[in-house]
Amino acid sequence: MNNNHILLKTEGLYKKFGENVVLNNINFELKEGEVVSLVGKSGAGKTTILRCITGLEKPSGGNIIVDDKYVSKFDEKTNTVVNASKNELHEIRKSLGMVFQNYHLFPHMTVLQNVTLALTEVYKMSKEDAKEKAIDMLKSLGLGDKTDSKPFSLSGGQKQRVAIARSCVTNPKLLCFDEPTAALDTALISDIIKIIRDFAKKGMGILIISHDERFVRDVSDRILLMKDGQIVEEMTPSDFSEKIRS
Repeated sequence: MNNNHILLKTEGLYKKFGENVVLNNINFELKEGEVVSLVGKSGAGKTTILRCITGLEKPSGGNIIVDDKYVSKFDEKTNTVVNASKNELHEIRKSLGMVFQNYHLFPHMTVLQNVTLALTEVYKMSKEDAKEKAIDMLKSLGLGDKTDSKPFSLSGGQKQRVAIARSCVTNPKLLCFDEPTAALDTALISDIIKIIRDFAKKGMGILIISHDERFVRDVSDRILLMKDGQIVEEMTPSDFSEKIRS
């Protein structure tokens, strides 16, 4: 594994809604095995970055590159942004995992069905192979006894781990988290930190959006502070710790 391989790169990323500029010249990289967190007040632009990276939002300018493939690219000749086609985005998303703040589990499906869905529908894996892979992933996250449970019967921490299992069972190279500790008790946050660090040790790149300062300090390799649509500072966890104490 080449730990210097860049999994995510944004170059001059720019986004506006009407006349409102929400992202202005965003430049950063994320490498294999690295955990990077975006922090800042609500409205700073963190979620918009995530939506642009995953193709849910179209940038107004700049480039986004995921695992050497362009999600969007600025064409200087036409002064427009060329976005990945539907088929290209489909391929790019095979390298991407996304864990949403509200989990987005299907309530009518069991835990096992939630986790195997992408394997059978997107990757066309046989039901037997998908089941075996999903069960292994669920067991590794301490959910081996919850395969037949429905989401409504799970705690917040269990739902979070199911969402992580669903995203990671496809072996993404880059995993994105939107407020991963928002609905969790303090006692469960250490479990999420361990899960994220374990995935990073295996070479997965992790991008996190969070308001939880202690969590960010304890889980990240680098922390990017956003303000008014710009990255205004890059910090190490120790630098960030000093900042939040002052």
